[in-house]
Amino acid sequence: MKKLRSRLFFHFSIQFSFISLLMIVVVFTAFFIGLYYISNEDREADYYQAQLEELAIEVGDPYDYKEMGNDISDVLPENVWLQIIDEGGNVIESENVPEDLKESYNSFDMIQMKEREQLGESAVKYSLEKPLYGNGNEYLFVLGYKDSGTILMNELVENVKINGSIPEADKSEVEEKLNRLEGKLVIYNEAGNLVQQFGNQEQVEEQPLGMIEKDTSPDHFSEKQYTFLDRDSGNSWILYTPNEQNQDMPLTLYRNITFVFVGLAGIILLVTVFISFWNSFRYGSPLFIFSNWLNRMGNGNYEEVLTEQEKKKVYRKNGKLKRRYKLYKEVFQAFDDMAAKLDASRKEREQLEKSREEWVAGISHDLRTPLTTMEGYGRLLGNREYDWSKQELQEIGDTITDKSNYMVDLIEDFTLSFRLKNDANRLTFSLVNINEFMKQILEKFQKDVAFKDYQIVYKPIHPDKKIEVNERLFERMIDNLVYNAWKHNPPEIAIKIEAAELGEGKALEIRIIDNGIGMDEETQKHLFTRYYRGTNTEERNEGTGLGMSIALQIAKLHQGTISVQSEEDLGTTVTVVLPCDTE
Repeated sequence: MKKLRSRLFFHFSIQFSFISLLMIVVVFTAFFIGLYYISNEDREADYYQAQLEELAIEVGDPYDYKEMGNDISDVLPENVWLQIIDEGGNVIESENVPEDLKESYNSFDMIQMKEREQLGESAVKYSLEKPLYGNGNEYLFVLGYKDSGTILMNELVENVKINGSIPEADKSEVEEKLNRLEGKLVIYNEAGNLVQQFGNQEQVEEQPLGMIEKDTSPDHFSEKQYTFLDRDSGNSWILYTPNEQNQDMPLTLYRNITFVFVGLAGIILLVTVFISFWNSFRYGSPLFIFSNWLNRMGNGNYEEVLTEQEKKKVYRKNGKLKRRYKLYKEVFQAFDDMAAKLDASRKEREQLEKSREEWVAGISHDLRTPLTTMEGYGRLLGNREYDWSKQELQEIGDTITDKSNYMVDLIEDFTLSFRLKNDANRLTFSLVNINEFMKQILEKFQKDVAFKDYQIVYKPIHPDKKIEVNERLFERMIDNLVYNAWKHNPPEIAIKIEAAELGEGKALEIRIIDNGIGMDEETQKHLFTRYYRGTNTEERNEGTGLGMSIALQIAKLHQGTISVQSEEDLGTTVTVVLPCDTE
């Protein structure tokens, strides 16, 4: 039952572990979902800046990223380019860059890029990153993209501006460029009064904070805003263009992580729910079987431990427990053992009663024939009208003596057979040397004048072996086998008894071999059946019909076996196999 307790603890621990793991994953999932939406908000505010930050997180240390077999082109969106610059100003990685860009930058280039937010013909976003893992160096990630508004503003400021405004000679050109972009340019003085306006002539009235919001979150609006302050004149330039770059950019890093955790949470949730339902059937179904089991046992039905339907439910075709019932393996085994013991106890009582009835019936049946003979002779002797001769009286006396001896042998055999069936546990066993013990048994045959015409030879085993036997019963078994060979063969037959090892000394084989008349297959089949020779007492040699049955019972009590091989006119071999002491 300790194993059962351990398995229950293990199963419930797994279930609670899954629930704990589910809670942890749900917390992480909520965290990444929140992070995703925050990042998505940043992305909606400034598309290219958010894209750059995600690329920087994805790439990390560019050297390690490349050594791992990754390619920046796989994570870089279309219509943009990327340069990664090390601390010395050298470009160490680039992708999709225009041909006119440098491969190395100095401090002045960095200042120009910062002030103009432009490299070549591309607007840029930049981010200085120091990866958590790698060589500890800092890298500047520069993301370039097409932005006509930035390019136009820089061009106007650098090439057209005079005294903080657009000269009269350049107004038409500026107007044309703005119309192509569908944009407009307004210039205010220090007092906030409109000085010049180009492009769309619609008046623009901005809220004070709206100007700041458009600068920090440009992609929240349908138009972009570019500003320039001319410090000499104090004029402020504001350029408006349609926000063509306001597009739906998937944040793949955060999105993928979120999807992984959401999927993992869903899987763990399903597994946890499945385990809960599974355990309800796993722990509940056996309880119903145990309840039915106890009811049947309470009604005395010990043999039907499980119904056929329950057996199909509990066991596989190979006889092993199904997986969901293995948890209660010890319980099933305990029930089986208890039912087997109760059933064995009941059968033992029934067998004892049946044995008593058989013993009485057998005694009654087998004694009737000799008693009938003796009764007949008694009536004849009591007839006064007949004068018996001395020879006739001698014959009648011999017959009555034979019948009396037969009845005594019969009663003794019945008693022994009954004891072998019911008192086996009370028998005592001792170790004997087989050669020495067999010689003691066969010595009485050699000294008995009744068997002087019979030949018997024992071939000993070398070296001598020890076996554990009940000496009295073992001798009776050998006696019965030898008597049976003599009894059903002519006097001139020879009997040879051999002992040999079997199974590397784990068993002992004793063979009783005769060269007599043998027996047919039908006789061999029923040789060990009680009363097979019948109870005919007209011939004394027929015996009680119990000798071979008793020999078999004795062999079984010694955990052994008896077998017979015989052919008519060629003789018979009876083989006894007994376990051998290996010490």
